[in-house]
Amino acid sequence: MTYWHENRFAGIGLRAGGLALLALGGMVAVRLHHMALVTPARDATSLTLLLSAIAFLCGSAGSALLFAGPGLWETVEVSERWRRLRAPDF
Repeated sequence: MTYWHENRFAGIGLRAGGLALLALGGMVAVRLHHMALVTPARDATSLTLLLSAIAFLCGSAGSALLFAGPGLWETVEVSERWRRLRAPDF
């Protein structure tokens, strides 16, 4: 069974989306830096906090998509120690 992310074009699209998110996060970070230069440190407004959160989320998601790409959906084997116990059959 072929999954959607195993397609070559999906991999390119995921990495391009990651690059776009990183660019958006960079633009938000530049705007946030300019705002921080002109306002005192104690005057953190809700806009400043929102821009910080957007920059963090865009940077995190963008780097994950850019570097891992379709590898984000790969299945991994979980150690026996961390697997769920099956309910006993009665």
